[in-house]
Amino acid sequence: MIIRVNSISEKYYIHLITGPGFEAGQPEFGQKMRKEPPFVELIQRFSAPGVGDQLTIMSHLKRFILLAAGLFGFCMLAFPESVHAQSPGNSGTAPMERPGSSGFDKQPGNSKLPMQTDSKSGTASPTAEPTDKPAASEQAPQQGLYIRGADGQYLPLPNLKLDQILEYLKQKQSRQSVPSPDYAVSSISLQGTIKDDRAILDARIVVLLNEPDQWIRVPLKLNESIFLKTSYSGAGESSPGGFNRTDGYLWWFKGKGTHELNLTLSVSLKQQLPSRRLQLVLPQTAVSNLKLTVPLPQISLEVPTGVAVSRKSLDNDQSQIELFGLGEQLDLSWQPIPDEKKVDTVLQAETLLTTDFTTDSVLLNATQSIKALTGSFQNVQVKLPESFRLLDVKCDGYKSHKTLKDNLVEVSLIEPTVGPIELQWTLETDFPEESGKFLIDGFEVSRAKRQTGLIDIQTLDGYRIFRTEGQNRSVYQIKANQKDLDSSYRFLKQPFQLPLNIERVKPYFSAKPFYLVQMFGNRAELEARVQINVFQGALDQVSLNWPNRTEEGWELELMQEPSLTEAIVIDQSQPNRVNINLLKRSKGTFEITFRARRPVIADREPFSFTLPEIKAPSLSATSLVVANDTNVVTDLTPAPKTQVISSPSAQLQQFSLPAEVQPLRKTEYQIQPGPNEFSAIVSIHNQQITANSNALLELDGSEIRVEQEIQYQIEYEPLSEVRLRVPLALKNRVNFYLDNEQNPLVPTWTSDDSDPVQNARLSLRSKQLGPVKITAVYLLPQDSQAELNVPLIRSDDVPFTESQFELALANEEDTQYLEVSSLNDAWQQQLGMNNIAFWRAVDPQADISLKLKKSDTGSLFSYSISQAWIDCSLDAAGSYLARAQYQFPVSPRSLAFRLPENAGIKIEAVWWNNQRITENLVQQGQSAEFQLLLPAPKEKASSSNVLTIDYGSTRHQRDSQFSPLSVVAPEFVNNLWVEKTFWKISLPGNDHLFTIPRGYTPQFNWVHQGVFWSRAFAGEDEIPVKLNNTPPPRQDFLGVNHYQFYRLGPATSLQFQALSRSMIVFIGAGTALLLGFILMSISALRSMLVLLVMTTAVSAVALWYTAPVEVLLQPAVFGLLLAIVAALINGTSRKRRESKLLTMSAPSDFIPPPSYSERIHPSEVDPEDITAVRPGSEVVEKPVSSSEAGANR
Repeated sequence: MIIRVNSISEKYYIHLITGPGFEAGQPEFGQKMRKEPPFVELIQRFSAPGVGDQLTIMSHLKRFILLAAGLFGFCMLAFPESVHAQSPGNSGTAPMERPGSSGFDKQPGNSKLPMQTDSKSGTASPTAEPTDKPAASEQAPQQGLYIRGADGQYLPLPNLKLDQILEYLKQKQSRQSVPSPDYAVSSISLQGTIKDDRAILDARIVVLLNEPDQWIRVPLKLNESIFLKTSYSGAGESSPGGFNRTDGYLWWFKGKGTHELNLTLSVSLKQQLPSRRLQLVLPQTAVSNLKLTVPLPQISLEVPTGVAVSRKSLDNDQSQIELFGLGEQLDLSWQPIPDEKKVDTVLQAETLLTTDFTTDSVLLNATQSIKALTGSFQNVQVKLPESFRLLDVKCDGYKSHKTLKDNLVEVSLIEPTVGPIELQWTLETDFPEESGKFLIDGFEVSRAKRQTGLIDIQTLDGYRIFRTEGQNRSVYQIKANQKDLDSSYRFLKQPFQLPLNIERVKPYFSAKPFYLVQMFGNRAELEARVQINVFQGALDQVSLNWPNRTEEGWELELMQEPSLTEAIVIDQSQPNRVNINLLKRSKGTFEITFRARRPVIADREPFSFTLPEIKAPSLSATSLVVANDTNVVTDLTPAPKTQVISSPSAQLQQFSLPAEVQPLRKTEYQIQPGPNEFSAIVSIHNQQITANSNALLELDGSEIRVEQEIQYQIEYEPLSEVRLRVPLALKNRVNFYLDNEQNPLVPTWTSDDSDPVQNARLSLRSKQLGPVKITAVYLLPQDSQAELNVPLIRSDDVPFTESQFELALANEEDTQYLEVSSLNDAWQQQLGMNNIAFWRAVDPQADISLKLKKSDTGSLFSYSISQAWIDCSLDAAGSYLARAQYQFPVSPRSLAFRLPENAGIKIEAVWWNNQRITENLVQQGQSAEFQLLLPAPKEKASSSNVLTIDYGSTRHQRDSQFSPLSVVAPEFVNNLWVEKTFWKISLPGNDHLFTIPRGYTPQFNWVHQGVFWSRAFAGEDEIPVKLNNTPPPRQDFLGVNHYQFYRLGPATSLQFQALSRSMIVFIGAGTALLLGFILMSISALRSMLVLLVMTTAVSAVALWYTAPVEVLLQPAVFGLLLAIVAALINGTSRKRRESKLLTMSAPSDFIPPPSYSERIHPSEVDPEDITAVRPGSEVVEKPVSSSEAGANR
């Protein structure tokens, strides 16, 4: 038998498994389990929320175990030869103990391997070993317990019973208490003296053991010490345990209770003259202390933070030190304090100065670290800067301070020390707004041999701080190591001086004002928000220019919400100037706010209305929102010098309006920078109410459901109740609802029960302003199938400005074949969509009276054609074949359509869905009108029906290349609406579309394909649409070039123009080539101006004739390339002809000139003769004739 126990989320699953192949001690046991599934597997799940509930569950488990045992016995009887059980060597059982206990870890008497405990699951997982004696086949088989390990293997549990496992699970389910530790170091006490360079300490260590009769090793640490003597006392035994680097000295203890160990230690001191340091690692304990005697009369101590220390002087020039709360390490340093009378005191001081700025002062914070190089000190004298006032001084061991002459301050300490001590000074001086200069010096310590320091100047927004050149004594500027520092300086000796200048940086900022003005009947309230963005410097004040502020009666006040605004200051000498002081100097982006109010008298003459103007280097347009109270209307007219933008920009979206202003009527303005002056008229209006009615009539058999919506628009004053006039027949039938609420309103009837029209009052729960909707729902019986009379509810507050109703039929068949007409001329029928008829009232006071009539042709307004697909294929002569398909949402009985009479149209076939119904087509006389009888639906009509008409035209339309082409489609009579139309035309391979049909949107784009560009389909619905109930596609369409178009509404004809490819190339390339030849022939036209004029002309033509220009553009480029090639060839041939022409000389050219003006020809000079004088370029001053030349010769 195998019991598998799994714990999942505090629930246990126990699997009792029996079957062949359960041989104890076989290594392949788990593999057999996987190969041979068990014959019986019973699963019982139980939860253990509490001990009481677990006991109840245990009883059910026992029943389950008895049943499993019966099944197991049955299996044993059925298969005795294949069942083997584990034979335990010891028949006794050990009690089940908690994991980790000695009882749980005991191994059975005949087991060779110890049982191991899984710390995570808490279950015992012993290693399976074969028993010494295998079970004999003739012996009665016995049961054994198996548990599945982490690797999925089933391992035996010898000498354990199911009750023991259940008891263990019960203990595991209950909350376990945290086990106590084996030991704890209760306290450690050290006492000793200093001898030369060592400390001799007596240590008393108290250890508490919690385990009886067990040796426990306790780490004592004390790594830096050497044991001189040891002794032990306590109820138990102890023994040394050695030493290691991690735990230090180890000691063994045995026996539950308190053990006391007394040690004498020798610890070497660390020396760094003149100080001594004692360090010792201690065991972790709650109580630790040290009492140490040092052979020095006065000492200075240094201990870690958190350690309590006391010190007192003893006789014989000794001092006693006591420390409490040593922690895990003893760390004590001391050094002798020399007598000031015997040794001259020499000090060393390091000073850190930090300047900080406020709106009206300069704070100087100084931290001085002072220590004695020789001797000791109890008083320190420091010379402070003369221009600063001392606010505070403090340090450890501070006793008092007093101010001496020449700004010298003496600080007294409680006791002498060698330091280091830290003096913290706080000084203040007035902000040098006028002079712009202040001096940092001082902090010179008396008797100090070496004095250095660091000076940090904090950044001051809006100011530039720099030192005065040529007056820096012993001060050097260094790099600031913090972002908030303006500069840093170092001084190496005293006295030093650092004169600094402060210059205010002129701020450069932008402002975006937003004004919200709420107009009431007797006052106007202004809420101003100004977004400031400082790019340079810092701001501590923002100025406003507000002309006529006092005359108009504006009163300023700060807003209650958190803001940077501190105060509003008005200079009486300039009443129109308002200064807003900020809480601090600010930079970056921030917002200032303020309020103002003024009195207003309504229904009077126009009055002046002025708003403040922000003074800023960069001022954006002012956003103004005027929100009127519920019954107030404001007419704001800008003054001539105020520039108002008619359409407000998106800048208003950056400001959020208060919640109470959101429902009010608002007017938005954008004002250009400059004066903000207006002329305003405020008027108070009485309540205005408008109402309209919209009713929905739903016919369902013998009952009519009416849902009438009465929409109110309430302005100027809120409305608390509405008054309605209800026909008497509807008094007990109607329910009223407010807006979209689910709970109906309870009407208050104010008329007599006999009155034909009842007056009702409806409370609106709260006062309403703006749109309010009252919905009345009532049911009426339908007494007649031919007529429909419906009374309507009307408003008693105001008459309806508009009234309309819609009619919906629950039966789809009635919707298709029912014609509805009004018996009252007060209602006019409109075109409806989505199977809903729509009527609008000419007289809103009239009730509804309709006439219902069934018709074979169907209701004219009950449906519309969803979409139409028309596919036409044209030949070279202009004849075409076409297929028109129409999608119907319903299935009418008959249809009527017409075709153009002189178009040569012949209908070839008609299909209704995939059924051919050409024989049902009847032509009306000699006209081109046709009546089509549609087959009755055999079952419930589908959601989509398709009418297909195949037709063609034999008329030749093309007399020339430039003849326009036209294709037509059937036109349905009675104005049957088509929502959208897709029309596709296919042209022969040599023809291309040249113009776009007017009124259509092309569904193609120009795409790049290799060297050329072509038109490719780019629509959403390419035709023909593949539907399941359509006829097979036509195979006689011969078109190659396809073009698809789209339009909303019906389409009966499509006109366009197409050209052959050769004609397109001839026109485009020929025109470009001709222009190229003209430019080559006329040199005056070869200029950039002519090129620009030609480009402009082509662009202008493309505005009206885009498609032809796009088609001719590629051939034109080809023609330009030909023109360029021709120009290159022409230029090359011209150069060759010019190079072959020779000029013949006249006989006089051979007569040489006179000797005094004879010019040497370059060819007469030997190029290799370096002594030759080459002639210049002189020109014969006087011409010589041939006769003169001969005489001279």
